[in-house]
Amino acid sequence: MTRLVGMGRQPTPTETKIAGGWQPYLDDGEKVIWQGAPDAGLHFHARGIMQSLFGVVFFGFSIFWVTMALKGSGPDGGLGAVFPLFGVPFVLVGFYLVIGHWFFDSYKRSRTRYALTDKRALIAVRVFGKRMKSYPITRSKPITVKEGHMDSVIFDSVEKRGKNGSYTVDIGFQYIPDAMDVYKMMRDIQSKLGRL
Repeated sequence: MTRLVGMGRQPTPTETKIAGGWQPYLDDGEKVIWQGAPDAGLHFHARGIMQSLFGVVFFGFSIFWVTMALKGSGPDGGLGAVFPLFGVPFVLVGFYLVIGHWFFDSYKRSRTRYALTDKRALIAVRVFGKRMKSYPITRSKPITVKEGHMDSVIFDSVEKRGKNGSYTVDIGFQYIPDAMDVYKMMRDIQSKLGRL
């Protein structure tokens, strides 16, 4: 659910309570002007589809390997019966690459919260512990709206290395229903920085 705070009206008690969750991370005088969360549904994208295609090959080969190891273990059991178990981790990794990563991405978004202050963007993720990242808004930083089934506001990126070279991962408020409103708020902050 998205909350607008400080947009020419007094925040409701619920909004005040939710905004208070960001309080430990704010500087003196800093104000939360928007907060929200990404849509937690399944969202398909090119990089994920490529990962799934690679996963089909990996998963298929690992199933084949375990099947052959089971056939070769013989009816008497013994240590030969343990050998196929070494392939189980590869089957699990293959399953994750084909299907599991879509559901993990959805789960991660269900545990993600966003906030926009009058100075920066905050992204909090609570998966395997709590992580908070801060992205200052500057005059020179490009801010774009990425259109799709649900729009995203992109304000940073990071280069990551893969098997086939490096690739860029967008950072922003992903899959939010009011992306254009948030984009305008961020541009407004940038324009105020220009008048200082």
